[in-house]
Amino acid sequence: MSLPREEILKELELLPVWRPRVSEIQPDNQADIAAPALAAEADAGGDACAPIAPPLVTQAPSPASPVAKKQETPVPADNPLIQGVHNRDYLPHLKAEGGIYFITFRLDDSLPADVLEQLDVLPEQERSRAIERSLDQGHGECLLANPELAGIVRAALLRGADTRYRLHAWSVMPNHVHLVIEPLAEHALNDILQDIKSFTAHEINAATGRTGTFWQRESFDRLIRDDDEFDRYCAYVRQNPVKARLATSPELYAFCDAFNPVDAGGDACATTTPPPIVQAPSPASMDVSALTKANIAEMDWEALDAAIKACEACSLAKTRTQTVTGVGDRNAEWLFVGEAPGAEEDRRGEPFVGQAGKLLDNMLAAIDLKRGENVYIANVLKCRPPENRDPHGEEVVKCDPFLKRQVELIKPKLIVAMGRFAAQSLLNTDSSIGALRGKLHDYNGVPVIVTYHPAYLLRNLPDKAKAWEDLCYARRTMQDLQTQQAAIS
Repeated sequence: MSLPREEILKELELLPVWRPRVSEIQPDNQADIAAPALAAEADAGGDACAPIAPPLVTQAPSPASPVAKKQETPVPADNPLIQGVHNRDYLPHLKAEGGIYFITFRLDDSLPADVLEQLDVLPEQERSRAIERSLDQGHGECLLANPELAGIVRAALLRGADTRYRLHAWSVMPNHVHLVIEPLAEHALNDILQDIKSFTAHEINAATGRTGTFWQRESFDRLIRDDDEFDRYCAYVRQNPVKARLATSPELYAFCDAFNPVDAGGDACATTTPPPIVQAPSPASMDVSALTKANIAEMDWEALDAAIKACEACSLAKTRTQTVTGVGDRNAEWLFVGEAPGAEEDRRGEPFVGQAGKLLDNMLAAIDLKRGENVYIANVLKCRPPENRDPHGEEVVKCDPFLKRQVELIKPKLIVAMGRFAAQSLLNTDSSIGALRGKLHDYNGVPVIVTYHPAYLLRNLPDKAKAWEDLCYARRTMQDLQTQQAAIS
């Protein structure tokens, strides 16, 4: 069963422009397009945050433009697509170059044939929800409830992470697998899923002495269209083990990206999960961890900076070039917090450099601020995650005392959390950016406002208008706080 063409195009929000895996058309330089918009806002002066229409957003030409339409040509069946619409069996597969996808693939026996026949008559969305409910009921042998076999799938998923794709969220369930995945460069989603399924089927059949089909041929994939949808799917994937009663929290389920071996202890998924693979900490790591717990709340800036540079409490110490403590005025009223250093930050030892840093500087200028002047910039993590992957729970736990002490030393009037991860870490929530924006939150007594990360804005130009609204809200909030303090004094 497939969706009508009109519904497919509406879902994908572009014409089905078929492209070979390596396109001859060079992508637009989004950094060059994105940065000037907020620079223009800085020229608006003191009235920049007046309640007027948001700044214009320049968008790159869409594939639906007349030029792109002329390029529409069929692609041979054996050429994997990275953009467009194609069908295999009954499922439509929607692809967009640079897209992020929610994926479900399941064991061959996970749904009885009679159940599938009953579901075939349902509309696609309702059918998908019904399949998810049936999967969580544990039909079939549920071979992935075996820790050894689930471990094979986990290893296969992580093997290609950061080289062929980014895994934003994942969980291995007893009879199916959920992913939020972003193919990198020229790698096609078709090839990635086929390789994962082929490798794991071979390995598990060899380990169990089985023969025959292991996975269902079809996978369900959905193109994620915005930040809120991204947050919802990541939360769904991580909460699926909890919903299926395999663990009381995602951090306690070893076959999920949210797994935290520190929290799990000896009880993590005792019936279905093997002991986590954790390297014994080095003496330096244990010393720094003990020091953090006992003394970090008493450290001054010099001691704190030294402790961060010496920290080996998590695996990021093995891959970093250097730590990135922060930069700016240590008595600032404004504290901007991102998620983690990137490659250039790791090289230079300063947060927010490169194109994202330039955009942040423009954002600051738009509300009459400047890096280093009444502004301090920091990250939740002080070390770069490999290939800029999402931070892991254990890494956040290890770094959190450092950020907390920075806030205590700076004593900012206002914190601006930039990006989903920074907001969720500071506020200890799974809520989406959309749910957190436009509200005043609290971090240990300091007001917090949430906005988008500059790197996200470089990829999603239309959301710069929303970020502008957030900056105006932050500026009004700071003015109110300053007024209140003046009245008290």
